[in-house]
Formats: sequence, C-alpha cells, structure tokens
Amino acid sequence: MKKEIRRFILDENFDFHEIKNMSIDELRQLSADIKELIIDRCSEFGGHLSSNLGIINLTIALFRAFDFDKDKIVFDIGHYTYPYKILTGRPLRNLRTENGCDGFQKRSESKYDFYDAGHSSTSISAAVGFAKVRDLNHENYSCVAFVGDGGIANGLCFEALNNLIVDNTKIIVVLNDNEMSISPTIGGLSVILKGIRMNRFASIVFKNANFEYIGPVDGDDFKQMSIAFARAKKSKRSVILHVKTLKGEGYKYAEEDQIGEFHFVHPFDKKTGKSSINLLEGKKSFSKIFADLVDKEMENNEKVISICPSTTVGSCLTEVFKKYPERTYDCGISEEHSAIFANALAINDFKVYLFMYSTFLQRAYDEILHDVARMNSNVTFLIDRAGLIGPDGETHQGIYDESFFYSIPNVALSMPHDEDDAIKLFNLSKKYDKPFGIRYPAVYKIKENSYVSNKTIEFGEWDYVFKNSTINAFITVGPHLNDIYSLLKDKNVTLINALFLKGYKKEEINKLMNFKKIYIYDPYGVETGFASHLIYDLITNGYKGEIKVKAVPLEFIQKGTIDQQEARLRLTPHDAIEEFNEFINNENN
Repeated sequence: MKKEIRRFILDENFDFHEIKNMSIDELRQLSADIKELIIDRCSEFGGHLSSNLGIINLTIALFRAFDFDKDKIVFDIGHYTYPYKILTGRPLRNLRTENGCDGFQKRSESKYDFYDAGHSSTSISAAVGFAKVRDLNHENYSCVAFVGDGGIANGLCFEALNNLIVDNTKIIVVLNDNEMSISPTIGGLSVILKGIRMNRFASIVFKNANFEYIGPVDGDDFKQMSIAFARAKKSKRSVILHVKTLKGEGYKYAEEDQIGEFHFVHPFDKKTGKSSINLLEGKKSFSKIFADLVDKEMENNEKVISICPSTTVGSCLTEVFKKYPERTYDCGISEEHSAIFANALAINDFKVYLFMYSTFLQRAYDEILHDVARMNSNVTFLIDRAGLIGPDGETHQGIYDESFFYSIPNVALSMPHDEDDAIKLFNLSKKYDKPFGIRYPAVYKIKENSYVSNKTIEFGEWDYVFKNSTINAFITVGPHLNDIYSLLKDKNVTLINALFLKGYKKEEINKLMNFKKIYIYDPYGVETGFASHLIYDLITNGYKGEIKVKAVPLEFIQKGTIDQQEARLRLTPHDAIEEFNEFINNENN
C-alpha cells in the first residue's frame, strides 16, 4: 500500500530548510500545493500566472541545491518569484494589493529578496556585482542569476555576459527556457537555443567563451536538476545552466495558451479560465482604439509599419499582426533595438508606429534622443499604460515619460481625454513627419454628460472646453477632463484641455497671459513634466499672475489600485476642484 504523502501548509511558518531532506514524492506534493496556491491567488487577485506555474519544480530544486541564508539569487524581471516567495514564508496574501504581497522581488519585503527589479534583463549584471562583493570581502557563497529565454536576448544581458567572460569571478546563470517571453520568444537567440536543445555539441559556443555549459536539463525532473546544480556549484568557471520548462504547466488553459493571454491575468474563474470581471464595464480601451486606428491606416497605406517589444497582446495588436505579417514586427524584449529599427525604417520613407508601454519606453531614452529625435524622423510613439498603473508598483508606473521627453529636442507629445481626441491626434500623426508621442492609459472611464469636442484642431493647439472667465483658468490633462468638466461647467472659470504637452504653439501661452490665476492639473505625469515646463514658458514670457499645480509627485509610487494611488496622493478630480476653489477664493494667495 502506497504511503500517503502529507499536504503542506504554505504559510508564514513554512521552513524551506526541510526541502533538502524531502523525498521525490514529497517534493512533487509540495510542487502541487504551490501550484494550487498560485492558481488560487491569481484567480482572486490577478497576477503573473503562466510564468510562475512553469518554474515551480525548478524553484524547489534551487532550494535543494543552495542555502539562501547565505547564497544570493537574483530573479530577472521578478514577476516569476511567486514560488520563491511562497517558500520563503510569503503565501501571496492579498497579492499585488495596496498592503499585500508585492508582485515582484522586493528587498524591503523580505531578507531573502536580494535585488529589486520589474524590468527585464538586469539579473546577470546584478549577480556579477554580488559576486564581486563576495570576492572583495573574501567570502564564500554562490551567486545565481535566474533569467528567461526572452530576457537573455536583451542587450543588457549580453553586456553582462561580455564582461563576465573576461572577469575573474564566478556566477551561475540559470537559463529558464520555455520558448516564451510574454508571448512566443522572438528572435535569433530562440533559434540558437532550439539548436542547442537538439544538438548538445552546439554548447561549445559557451565553452569557448569560458563558461561551463550544463544542459539542457529537464526542469520537471528533480534528479536531473540535483545532478546539474551540484556540477554547477563545483565548477571553477561561471556556469550557464540551461533548464527546459513548460510555461503554464499544471493548468490546462495556461499550458494551451500560445498567444500570451495567461502570462498576466486579471481575476478569473479557475474552472473555465474566463475572466471573472468585466474589465471594460463602464470603460473604453485606449489600447484597442489605437490598435484599430493603426489597422485601418495600414490597410489604406502600404508605407505604414507597426512595431512593439513583446507587448502584442497588451497593446491589442494580435489581429493587426496577423493581417499584416510583412509590415508588423514584435522585436521581443528589446526596447532599444525597437527604437533604432523604427528610426531606420522611418528615414527610408516609411511611416512607423512604435507601440510601447510608458515604463518600458524609458529603456529606449538614449535611442530616442540620439537617433530618432536627432534625425527628426517620422516615428510616432504610441505610449500605452501612461499615468498611474496600479498594482505593479514602483517599477511600472507610466508617469515619467512626460518629464524625460522634455529633455529631448524635436519631439512633440500629446494626450487624449477620450476616443474623439484619440482619433484627432492620430489623424494629425498621419500628416506629421517628425517624432511625435501620443500617451494614454490602457482604459478610460465613460461618464454621463461627459465632454465631447466638435472642434477641429491643428497640430500644437489646445482645446478650450468653455470660456466662463477671463480671470481664472483651469488647465487639465487626459481622461479626468470628463470629471472636471461636470464639476466646473457652471463655475466662473475657463477650462482648457491641454491636448499637447510638448510642442504646443506659442499662441497657447499668449492666450494665458491675461488670466490672473492659472491652475494646472496633470494626474498622469510627474510634476517635473508638463506642469513645470508650462510654468517656465509662462514666466519667461512675463506672466505676472498666480499659478498652482497638482501633478504626480516626483517619487516612486507604491502599489495599490489606481483609485487608491490617486486618493493617497490627493490627485482625484475632487481633490483638484477643492484645491482650485481655495486657490481662486483666497485673495491673499
């Protein structure tokens, strides 16, 4: 009679030291219990599902091989740390909520989180740094970089590997190869990895570069991984440990997903795999609006090209990429390459739309400055997830692009408040042949009695919503205009929708010069962005009145829902109106 294996209580008291003494059957039960917990938590709170399900056994094997009371591990990106968090006493309670467990590794959350990261491809560089600290302090412990096959294709990883080849230190690079990044892994490196999986002699490339190559190892086989990790620890050289895993393993819908829909999930029904919430209830998707606009333009104009860095699903481009395979490019996790690639196409008479989340766009700052802007080329940046983005916390807020675009010449920047604005700005982009950014949140709320403009606009113009005063001006940015409109429409104020945040006409400043009080409300960008530069333009043009600003403070914003973040920062439309009323009613201001 087979001995019944105990279920594991995966709470704050779980002791990962027990893993080293567990039988294979116990390890498999532990894996099943972790899998069940991750599915439960993601179905309740949302989160990164597939990437975590695929590495549970691999993570357990890491705990068998290493002692994380002294050994150091750095997870690339960090969104696949759920099994690691559970095994270090963090059972994902209130995952990604304001006061709950973070969705990424976070040093302030646990002594077992050695490095913070929310963006890809930082792990090898950080691990080399940890190894150097170890060597300089004459200590003895292992330094492990855990990186995926999508992340390792990013140039930052190549820079770190290039340094490591000639550096007199040792790290262990665990390469998690599941043939997927967010969606299927893109690029030549995926072909190289496939070749290594089929022909072990191809690993000579790594050996000639002074690495010990081990693999491919079955990431589901504890015995194989135990032998491989033991060999990696004994090696005198840095090690590439190539582990083959299955993304989404153990959950039918995630395993069958070939697009990337289960990479990140919102709360869902475990039985059906269907979302349990209507994400667009009372809302419209800016992502879909711009994807549809580009789709139509690509149909009408064969000189239009669309590019994204591994965000095809998130930017609603799946159908566009299917329809125009010769003029659409998913460059993988390669934001810098995407920008230069777009620029080269643009200076050769193509119109390029580069879709990129705001938080990832900052990784391409140098290329936007040095290449796209300097050559003044015909690239339109469609900047998704702009503004506060909620549960992903400090690393993913889309609030900084306004500010860094102001340090780049030749680039204009805009933001719509609704679909009508989006269409107008997109139509302007079709005629504009210089760098132009349109930034937008993923969705906006549909409001009753919301403002819809019937006016045409020219490039660089603002929209005067109503002109009820020659004394007080309220300038607002983005979708919260609808709330502001309903709260101010009967008040003694002129309301302005600042469609252009950079590259607005000088006439817009001239129109403001006679107002006595100007209130600037930008809940979608930091205070050093549009607001600061508008103040500068006003003052250098001789403005003598009073100015008040409400924008996102220049700091790293902690996780929570967008509503919670706005309330915490006193950025809600009601907060703005309350402050505005005090401002215009206080004669001593």
